Amino acid sequence: MTLDELNGYLVNNSQVEWAQDDDGNLYLRHAIFDGEHEKLKIEPRALKDLTVEKLEKLLVGGRNIDHITRVTGYFSRVSGWNKGKRAELVDRQRVQI
Repeated sequence: MTLDELNGYLVNNSQVEWAQDDDGNLYLRHAIFDGEHEKLKIEPRALKDLTVEKLEKLLVGGRNIDHITRVTGYFSRVSGWNKGKRAELVDRQRVQI
């Protein structure tokens, strides 16, 4: 995997949180699991052996997940939404009453 491929994956998967340390190591975590899984550490030298499929499998632990949300009174899968609608979901403000 190249850095451009990784960047494309991260842009298209807003649920994946990531950080990078001073040594160039990447730390990724799937936000849907809310701390259930530890962060995934990827060293720069290991990036060349990684594929998008392997990364996805490591992040979700082999689980087949789908984000479902309720908008205007009905439930729908976020995976079926277009890029703009997914961006709106990320930008939403959540409040507790």
